[in-house]
Amino acid sequence: MTRSGRILLLLPLILPAHLGAEEASWEYRLARKVDGRLDGVERELVDIRGQLPSLPEVPVADQGGTGGFASMHPGARAEAGSSYSVELRCPEAHEIDLVALVPARRYGVSGLESQFGLPDDFTVDLIDGAGEVVARIADERNLWADPVRTGHPFVYPVSPAVTAAGLRITAGQLRLDPDVLDSYVHAWAEAFLFSGDTNVARQAAVTSSGGVAPSAPWQWNNAFLVDGLTPLGLPELPGEVHRNVGWISEGRPKANDPVWIEMDLGKPCEFDAIRLFPAKRPTSDLPSGFGFPRRFKVTASATRSGGRPVETLCEKDVEITNPGHNPVLIPLERCKAQYLKIQVTELWKAFENYPAFFALSEVEVLDGEMNQAKGATFQSPFSLGNVVGPGFQSWNTASLSDGFGPDGRLVSRRAWLVDLDRRLALEQRQFDLRQESQAIIAGWRRAGLAAFATCGGLGAILLVALPLRYRSKAKKQLTQVRERIAGDLHDEVGSNLGSIQMIADLAEGRSGPSEELKRIQRIAAETVSAVRDIVWLLRPQGDHRIGTVEHLRETSSIMLERLEWDFTANEAAWQVELSDEENRHLFLFFREALHNILRHAKATRVDIRAEQDDGRFRLTVADDGVGIDPQKLERPATQRALRERVKALGAEFKVDTCPDEGTRLDLSIPLGRKRRPGS
Repeated sequence: MTRSGRILLLLPLILPAHLGAEEASWEYRLARKVDGRLDGVERELVDIRGQLPSLPEVPVADQGGTGGFASMHPGARAEAGSSYSVELRCPEAHEIDLVALVPARRYGVSGLESQFGLPDDFTVDLIDGAGEVVARIADERNLWADPVRTGHPFVYPVSPAVTAAGLRITAGQLRLDPDVLDSYVHAWAEAFLFSGDTNVARQAAVTSSGGVAPSAPWQWNNAFLVDGLTPLGLPELPGEVHRNVGWISEGRPKANDPVWIEMDLGKPCEFDAIRLFPAKRPTSDLPSGFGFPRRFKVTASATRSGGRPVETLCEKDVEITNPGHNPVLIPLERCKAQYLKIQVTELWKAFENYPAFFALSEVEVLDGEMNQAKGATFQSPFSLGNVVGPGFQSWNTASLSDGFGPDGRLVSRRAWLVDLDRRLALEQRQFDLRQESQAIIAGWRRAGLAAFATCGGLGAILLVALPLRYRSKAKKQLTQVRERIAGDLHDEVGSNLGSIQMIADLAEGRSGPSEELKRIQRIAAETVSAVRDIVWLLRPQGDHRIGTVEHLRETSSIMLERLEWDFTANEAAWQVELSDEENRHLFLFFREALHNILRHAKATRVDIRAEQDDGRFRLTVADDGVGIDPQKLERPATQRALRERVKALGAEFKVDTCPDEGTRLDLSIPLGRKRRPGS
């Protein structure tokens, strides 16, 4: 029996159930009744959902630390005979059994770029001391099209292990950096070479070819590729109940007020390093790496000091920048001791009027990769005491040796990366299963419609009534969602952005003008304008919504507040109404034009004119700034964003500029012309 024939037999059972239920579509109910594969897909999805909570996940919030390695290139692909590559070499060869690469990320005005500088394709090779390839372990392709891999590390088991002294990553196609319009970027946050649980790539020599370093050495540096800092946070596994979040000292007035804490291992132990885990910031307005000391001394001894001098077995002075939410490994001379003291000489202090603190979530004393400090005891006269924080988690000395970080059980970096890769595999399988489920339901939908068509009059009624009901409900829901989003943006985001502008103005009034405050004010004003555009476009057209030209005038008043400006329009222009898609491109063109004036023109006055005549809407934006150099104007990257909007509008665009005499932009949009969807 055909699929349509089976549906005809099941119609009496399916349709009443559908007509009385709102939560499940008729095609889903049909597929559940007649297709056993859909039930199997859903059982597997339930199983995946049960596994995911016990696995670490890629964080979205900023975890601090360094950015990593980045290089800028003139083209998307290297020319013949050259390559875009980065190479790291260890002092000696090791048996490599796992390689992991962590994508770089960047936070900007547009939000999080979770895979900043990730090539669309690349290869990974293990190399010997002379730079010769000993094994190719990865050949990735079409990464930009992957809808699931967003910030996940690339983890490559090497079996059997390969003796190698380094690693080479060779990039294929690169993406254009939106902040540097004539450069393509290749970037990675961290590279790991594991021999067992030991990362032998740490502090390896890093070199790159075919590019230049970006102009941000505090964030991007070759050495940052192997400094152990990633944007992925601490190596923790969630899901296990724990009450101890970390240890924190009492607040100290000055950063150089001395603070120390001493550990008792319980018996003399041999070790050659310690690993310190930063505490979780107690409030969201504090940076990652809260409380991690800037300068301190690690001292090992056979007897407890209690603050008094003792015979030192080994010691090391440490100076470090904020590691963010990353563990910090401190190598020591190998020694055997029972007591270990951390004496801080410069505390973490981020703000002038905020106390200085010393805070950690865990301390490990390492013999190779074996932690000798599990269950060790601590003492400090500077402890804040047993403090209960959010979620009834406690700050106390017991937290420093319980094997837990702020959010879960601590594991080795290797095990943590493998679990992150396992999560990625589950999420990719979850995505594929959802696609398969949708395809099954869509197939039965098509078969169902064919069966309905054979039912004569009843089928005709259903084919008309059900889609109308569905569309009416969807349209109503869409209108409600658009109104809610518009209201939330206007009330919450708009209010907050206005507060940012007001606070920046107050700060400028108190401390005087500065480039940072002006930038905050400019970005806030531009974002307020962008939010108003979104709210305007989201809300349905009607008498309560202002016209297109009035919205342009209000945008001018927000973005050009600090300049002298004038906005004029003829009577016909005030009545112009464009489609939502045309309005969106027009607003983006207008804000980009004003944005360019504010950032580059150094103008003191802007004149804006809107006109409607001869079946066209014309918009003119003129400034008295420095103008655009003719050679720069001829570059494809110059005013690219403006020209893309002009093309989308099917409009005419003219630029009239001269150095030191300002710039005039003329946009002419045809009215009443039918356009293909998406044009």
